[in-house]
Amino acid sequence: MPSLTMNIKPGTSLHARIIDAVRDRIEFSRRVFQARHNSWRKNEEAALAFLPERDLDAARRVKREQGGMPEYTTIMIPYSYGVLLASHTYWTTVFLSRTPIMQFAGRHGEGEQQTQALEALIDYQVHVGGMMVPFYIWLLDVGKYGQGVIGTFWDEEVATIAEIQEVEEKLAGVIPTGKFTRRKITREVPGYAGNKIFNVRPFDFFPDPRVPVARFQDGEFCGRYFELGWNEVLRRRDAGFYTNTDRLRRDGTSRLLGAREAGSAQLELPATDDIFAELGSRKSADVVKGFECHVELVPSVWGLGKGEKPEKWVFTVTSDWQIVLGAQPLGAIHNKFPFHVIELEPEGYGLAPRGIPEILDPIQRTMDWLINSHFYNVRKTLNNQVIVDPSRIVMKDVLDPRPGGVIRTKPAAYGQAVADALHQLPMVDITRGHLADIQIMNQIGQRASGVNDQILGLLNSGSSRRTATEVRTSSSFGINRLKTSAEYFSAMGWERLGQMLVQNSQQYYDMDRKFKIVGDLAQSAGQRFINVDPLSLSGFFDFVPVDGTLPADRFAQANLWRELLGQLRNFPQLLQQYDIGKIFSWVAQLAGLKNINQFKVQLTPDAVAAQQAQAGNVVPLGGSGAAGDATNPARVPTGQVSGLGPTG
Repeated sequence: MPSLTMNIKPGTSLHARIIDAVRDRIEFSRRVFQARHNSWRKNEEAALAFLPERDLDAARRVKREQGGMPEYTTIMIPYSYGVLLASHTYWTTVFLSRTPIMQFAGRHGEGEQQTQALEALIDYQVHVGGMMVPFYIWLLDVGKYGQGVIGTFWDEEVATIAEIQEVEEKLAGVIPTGKFTRRKITREVPGYAGNKIFNVRPFDFFPDPRVPVARFQDGEFCGRYFELGWNEVLRRRDAGFYTNTDRLRRDGTSRLLGAREAGSAQLELPATDDIFAELGSRKSADVVKGFECHVELVPSVWGLGKGEKPEKWVFTVTSDWQIVLGAQPLGAIHNKFPFHVIELEPEGYGLAPRGIPEILDPIQRTMDWLINSHFYNVRKTLNNQVIVDPSRIVMKDVLDPRPGGVIRTKPAAYGQAVADALHQLPMVDITRGHLADIQIMNQIGQRASGVNDQILGLLNSGSSRRTATEVRTSSSFGINRLKTSAEYFSAMGWERLGQMLVQNSQQYYDMDRKFKIVGDLAQSAGQRFINVDPLSLSGFFDFVPVDGTLPADRFAQANLWRELLGQLRNFPQLLQQYDIGKIFSWVAQLAGLKNINQFKVQLTPDAVAAQQAQAGNVVPLGGSGAAGDATNPARVPTGQVSGLGPTG
């Protein structure tokens, strides 16, 4: 069980010292990262394809919506958005298509059965513990902001179940009375126990700015902003992790102070203020806002003990810097800050890296100008600019925007040449080449981001006919840049996350359960389940790194196996060395037939068949309709549908 909290009394010098120390560190990190917050805000708007509305666009919008006049507006090409999602699709395919996702190998001679047990337990935690969605968001954040942050903790859920049942009343608690009454029965049911992960918004992450984010584990502190519902606060209080909860004012005025960086105004965050309102009076929103700060400290200096060596502690403080909710040693054997960061760019010296929208910002703005200037010129051409003699032409007809109109001349101009009264100015589209320029900027963006047409799944348009191999491998070219990023993610974040999941399981897992065997080991295992106890998790295990390559094409593999099986008949010596039945089952499952094993015939050994025949439990294959049987002269097989005749 994770370490419990100390009881820090408000008003004491220790309480004030902790408040000041946490506040100084959080504010220090916030000031240094403020410039990055501005860039992240722009990245969010670029990912949303948001373009601030100018005054002219606002005036045109009013004419279009209220006056019914066809007016144009400035648009933004979702180019950065497309590159971001294409990169995200590649990363999720590389990392989340493995089975199991978290794979391990023994470092110091750990047995294969131990590896099976560990992978089965971690796979259970990944799926039952709800890690898949945070994994997807983690990989999206690294593309959007340039860094993705994920947190880890060990959780042991206990569900409180309440029911109203009819219970017989007993006299003196022993003698039944025959009378029944309704009572509420409450029981606690143990639930999921294991690792859990959660995403940390980059705005809410406060590492030590004296070291690069890539080496935040070398810093002195690391914190995050959080918002917890009141029920979760009570659960943590009952578990021994929180204290001083009775001093929290739940009137919605003190714990709801704006402490979170809002980010882009176009990205609406969950509402935590003014949730409940009735007749103008404010009710409690039941949301506690605060900071959780992990600090490496010397206990004797902080007044937290007599230790003289640095230890990692966790402090939980409300956002108004008034109450310490928790103060406990980290207590984990991994002795690391329970966060994991992945960066988009391999940057070892800069404070924080850039995101994809920030890298592509000059290209994005150029493409927006090219397309908007072209559309503006086209719309200008549609206005039909003419020179008119108002003394000879009815101007009302000229200014009528409706199509197919008739322009009338005034009586004074009857019989005169109309061309002298109205002259169409020649219009030339000088922005005709902008569309070609956009393609040039697109090529520059591909070179900058590494996301080309093949990554997007677009085939070359040079030929009308394409082979199946070209279609299948259209997304396998030009992935070297993304492959390097994936390998960097694996080394920087996934490997350390895997080690922490293993060490937490070795420290806190104390049960004896059966789990389903996962991965390739499940094919060779005799039984589908394996028993996992704390002893089977002992040892040192390495996370099997992701090499950044796309998963193999299963359909292509199935075709290759089919060709090999067709050639095996020419090599009898090979047929004696391999189990053809298992190969056939493997190829069928590789092609997508997951239920092939249910059609497998279970052969009975000869000795067992002989015993069943002597007992009268076995019917000969020919049945009563064997050759020469007078009762079945047509030799119709037993069990065949009547009227179909013999099968030969």
